[in-house]
Amino acid sequence: MPRPPLISPNRLLAWYQSGTITRKQWLGGMRLQLLEALREISEDTANPQAALMERLRCRNAARRLTHKHTEAELREVFISLSQLDDFPPANYLWNADQLDTPLQSMLREKRVPVLKFKDVQIQRLSAKLTIEYGSLKAKNRTRERIQLRRDWRGVMIVEDRECLNKPS
Repeated sequence: MPRPPLISPNRLLAWYQSGTITRKQWLGGMRLQLLEALREISEDTANPQAALMERLRCRNAARRLTHKHTEAELREVFISLSQLDDFPPANYLWNADQLDTPLQSMLREKRVPVLKFKDVQIQRLSAKLTIEYGSLKAKNRTRERIQLRRDWRGVMIVEDRECLNKPS
């Protein structure tokens, strides 16, 4: 049975600062984040060949994304997606504003939960994305089309979300 998605650290902090959750709840959420990171590190240590292959796949996927769009554009889109409370992959995009974090670390090609950007079209005032996330098997993944636009402050916000399939 798959684990429920964790809430991203930036959302936990925003909720804590707004008073929505208590300090104890915030620390509990951050503890879960740490435990998940340590679990993945132990998996990588136990199987270094698979970890290397995943790293190479993600590096190649990041290279494909940066072929058509700049890293700054992609990071801006990732930041907007990380602000969504009901978007499970936000947990892997939350640090997109940190320029020292490579883009490939935000992608997951063959590691559960998978996060793939199938189609990305970014213009100056809008962006259209097709994203797959979830299971390793393509037929069990959730596929969404998300449209972003710039608001009056110049920040990308989600304008429309459409689920293209429901995983079986």
